[in-house]
Amino acid sequence: MVPPQKKIREVLYSLHKLSYRIKLKPLDKKSMNEKLFISVIDNLKRIEERRDFMQEEIGLDMTVYEEQFFDVIEDLIRMHFSKEQQALIQMYLYQLIPDKEWDGTITVEVGKKKEEKVVKFKTAKDVWDVIKTFDNG
Repeated sequence: MVPPQKKIREVLYSLHKLSYRIKLKPLDKKSMNEKLFISVIDNLKRIEERRDFMQEEIGLDMTVYEEQFFDVIEDLIRMHFSKEQQALIQMYLYQLIPDKEWDGTITVEVGKKKEEKVVKFKTAKDVWDVIKTFDNG
């Protein structure tokens, strides 16, 4: 596999016969946190789906074996997120996703006036966007 920088350099050179220096810019902290959050939530969702599959199809309950891992993950979530944010994350993972008739939206109270607003809540990215409205810093 050709490194992306080399491929970009080749394409640029084919357009303009000049020398190019390509530098990778690391993700800023906010973008990295979003990317990591989405990855963690998607992985937790897949773990839940696998556990449900094993319970239903094989009759093997993995809860006992995975419980300590989930305790650690939930403690890390408690360290980083407010109670409102934690509740939204848990609602997404454990209540809404298993519901096949759910339309992918929730109603939240936003702003100082606590106005109700319907927001998308179907993907981990949507969850990130919603919980960031409750961000204290």
